[in-house]
Amino acid sequence: MKQKAGVMFVPGDSPLHRLNPAAKAAALVLLSAAVLVTARPVPIFCILLLTLAAATLSGIVMPLLRSFRLLIPLLVFILIIDAFFPRIAGGPVWFSADIWIFHPTLSAAGVLFSLAMGLRLLAVGGASFLFIMTTRYADFVRSLRALGLPATLSFSLGYALRSVSALTEDIGNITDAQRSRAFSIDRNTLLKNRHTILALFIPATVSVLSRARQVADAMQCRGFGCTDRPTCYRRHPFDAADTLLVLVAALCIPFALLCP
Repeated sequence: MKQKAGVMFVPGDSPLHRLNPAAKAAALVLLSAAVLVTARPVPIFCILLLTLAAATLSGIVMPLLRSFRLLIPLLVFILIIDAFFPRIAGGPVWFSADIWIFHPTLSAAGVLFSLAMGLRLLAVGGASFLFIMTTRYADFVRSLRALGLPATLSFSLGYALRSVSALTEDIGNITDAQRSRAFSIDRNTLLKNRHTILALFIPATVSVLSRARQVADAMQCRGFGCTDRPTCYRRHPFDAADTLLVLVAALCIPFALLCP
């Protein structure tokens, strides 16, 4: 059976799966900050390797690599735009032109800057995908509630995490259904085939609205928000491994600033 590119929770019992979801969320924020504070490709590449190493130890490196296919269109766009219109110029200039109000220039510094921006996208996207693949929606909500966050905010953040996996699964099912009806999903590009966009967008929108109504009904039936001190059947203690994860992620920020 052909594997689909998508971002979904991957069941497992690895150390990363067992970590506190709040600690993983904090590590995700810190890693993203470390990537965003620098425009040099070497530290960003090291952080990307750290993410891939964590995925390898968790046994989900192949699903993570397949999920990178979702970033390919944006990655190509970033590489082209930042290569010809870089914020940093210098070094040998290989191409330069004046096209109306645009002045594309291809230089050595521009290529390095473009490479750094592409790696930045892969690093942030990879860390985000890894968080989604190793964190259950319910566990994430419980960990946020244990930190004292309001129930509405905790559920909203958790449901946003759940919606990524649900939307990915819905689009895969819609694509298979359209193919079974002999609709050419894979021919040409989305810009050349407007019917492809409608064939995916309209059913996906209906699915999202239908799920939102079902979730609202389920929350109302369970009396969501009726008590100020809800209890949790299962708790996620913040132990030494969680502290180590946050510490390593925090050290990535000075590393990104000081690495040449």
